[in-house]
Parts: sequence; structure tokens; C-alpha cells
Amino acid sequence: MAEVSIGEAVRRVGQAVADLVAADLDTASEPELADLAIDLLGIESQVGAVIAQVTARVDASKIWANDGSRSSAAWLSRAAGRDRNECAALVRRGRALRDMPLVDEAHRAGRLSSRHVQLLARAAGWAPGCFADDEAWLVARALELPYDDLVTVVAYWRQCTRPDDVEDEATRRWRQRSAHLSPGLDGVGHLDVTFDPVGYTEFAEALRRIEHELWEADWADARDRLGNAASSADLARSTAPRRYDALIEMARRASAAPPGARAPRPLVTVHVDHETLTGRICELSTGRVVTPGEVLPLLAAADVERAVFGPEGRVIDLGRRSRLFVGGSRRAVEIQEPRCTHGTCSVPSELCDIHHVDEWTHGGTTDPTNGEPRCPAHHPGRRRKNPPRRRRRSRGPRAAPSDEEDGS
Repeated sequence: MAEVSIGEAVRRVGQAVADLVAADLDTASEPELADLAIDLLGIESQVGAVIAQVTARVDASKIWANDGSRSSAAWLSRAAGRDRNECAALVRRGRALRDMPLVDEAHRAGRLSSRHVQLLARAAGWAPGCFADDEAWLVARALELPYDDLVTVVAYWRQCTRPDDVEDEATRRWRQRSAHLSPGLDGVGHLDVTFDPVGYTEFAEALRRIEHELWEADWADARDRLGNAASSADLARSTAPRRYDALIEMARRASAAPPGARAPRPLVTVHVDHETLTGRICELSTGRVVTPGEVLPLLAAADVERAVFGPEGRVIDLGRRSRLFVGGSRRAVEIQEPRCTHGTCSVPSELCDIHHVDEWTHGGTTDPTNGEPRCPAHHPGRRRKNPPRRRRRSRGPRAAPSDEEDGS
């Protein structure tokens, strides 16, 4: 087949897109539409890869300076009528892809999205030499893992490649913590907070527990009024007002605590090795990767529990805390699965029911190896369809490969 020029290819794509826009969606069945959504996202990634490649060449050519523009992003923003920040991100992506050939190849094949490229480009900028050595390994993880898990893998990779620098970065985050409470007009107020990761997790978990209590009260009220016909649209409060009320309730409970009352001790969960581990594991119960330096200050004032994982990421031993730990089996499931295992859900496991993978009525046992968190909406006992199940997350994804396995 004769080679097609880039201009002719763009013209053909434009015509194909025009045909696509004019197509009647009503002629497609629901399963066909679902397949089309996936196909179109892959095509979007492929077109995005070409746009980034073309933009990178325009950026390198300096042709954008002919009309007095000070940067290729400024020229593109004006010429295409796009947001300047969007154009700047596109230019950065195009530049980064020139030095990431394997990422570029997967992006052009439609297998990696622009978000994947952005994440991996930040990793490449963090440690260029190590990234070049580990690019194939990182791309393989990107192709096999959900995006959120890839974020975790990259975070551990950053720690392993430049351990001292990630501690300095963590220290800067802690020093930047701040809270501003400002009065507004008519007695209203404004709260603006910047958390460090550990502080945010403590605060968010406490707020979420109270918010869930208020949600249960709202749901009970809706059921009393409407019975089984009640839905989330019938709740007395939407999410934002309910979260505000939870924040006020948190303040009231703090005020009600007697002077000198003992503050609850934080819980630090330590994950120790399983077969796939080659680097350190250090993360909060939410899955947020932190540095050892961020955890150390907590140890003098925290309960510590030990969780030992087997080859499949299952808890095989859960040590006891210094105080009695009620519901150890449930806690083990929460540790190994921090959120609902339905493939589309991110409800925290502490707000879920623990479901028997092998049903109790069919001889399933009540232990961590046979449990998984499912939120009320996705509990199989409430919805008998077989929903997509989230792939079991490996706690502490493997860090960069060792010298013996083509690593840095």
C-alpha cells in the first residue's frame, strides 16, 4: 500500500470523525455502545499520541516564534483557541515522549492514556537515568494494573531511586501544612486547609465516620417516609451539606470531651513481605504511600499492628495491638482490601459489609482468606448479578527491579 502523507491522513481522519459525529447512536444496542465506548477511548489515546508528537516537532522547530509568540504553548493557545495550561501540558507531554520510546509506543497503540503518560513523565523527570533502565518494567506495570495501583507503584519506585530526596520532599510537605479560618460577610466563614498525608488521613477518616453516621440517619428517615421506593435522591441532605454537618459534629464532640481526656491513639499498620516484594512497603491504610520519615514520629504515640501477607496478597497472620483488637478477622480483610472489591467502586472497606467469597451456605469459612469488602450497593446478597470484581491489589507493589533483573 502506498505511503500516505500526514496531511492526507489527517484529512481522512477528519472525514471519518465527521461521519462518526453524524452517526445515529440509536441504531446501536446497549452492548454495542459499551464496546464502542472502550474502542473510542483507545482511538482517543492514539490520536492524542499523534497530537503530542506533532506538537513536539512544532515546539522544536521554533516556527511558533514567527508571530512574536514567546512559547509554543502561547502560540498554540492563541491559534487553536485553547486554554493555555492545557496547551502547556500538551507541549510537555510531547517533549517527554521523545525520551520515553516504550511509553510512546504504547501510547500510539492506544494502550496508555494521556494520564498514564503524564504520570510516567513525572517519574522520568524525577530520575532520568533510572527511568531509562526501568522503562520497560514500568510500562509493563502500566499495562497490567489499574491506574490507581500504578500510582502506588510509581510512588515506591520514586522512593527506591532517590530515597533521601523523597524524605526531603516529605519534610517540605509537612512544613507547608496550614489552616486558615476567615470570617466572611453576614457571619459566614471560610476554611482553607493544606494537610500533610498523615494528618489528612487521620482527619478524613474521623470525618468520614461521622458523615456515614449522618448518612445512615438520612437513609433511615427516607425509608420511613417512602419505604422500599426510597433512593439517594430522597435523602434530606446532599453530600456537601452532610459533610459540613459532620465537621460541626466533630467540633461538638471534641468540645464535649472532658479536660485531660486521653486522645485516641492513631493506628499504624505495617505491611511486611510476600513473594513479589523486592523493595520496602510503607503506606497508610488508605493505600497512600508515605516515606518512613513520615511514619516514625507516630510510633511513640501509636498502636502498631503487624500484617503478614502470603504470595497472593492475602493476610496470613495478623498480630495483636498493644490493646485488645476487636474484630481481627474483619480488620485483616480491610487491610488486604482497602476499598470495595467491585471493579467500579471506591467505597472504603470500613464502610462495607464483609462478604464471603465462597458463600457460607455452601461451606465457605469465616476467615480473611474468604472475605472481601462489598459496599451495600454492590453486595452480591443484595444484587444477584455477577458484577465485575476488582483485581486483588498486591499490597506494596514491587519497587524498581534489582541489578540482576535489568534494573537500575
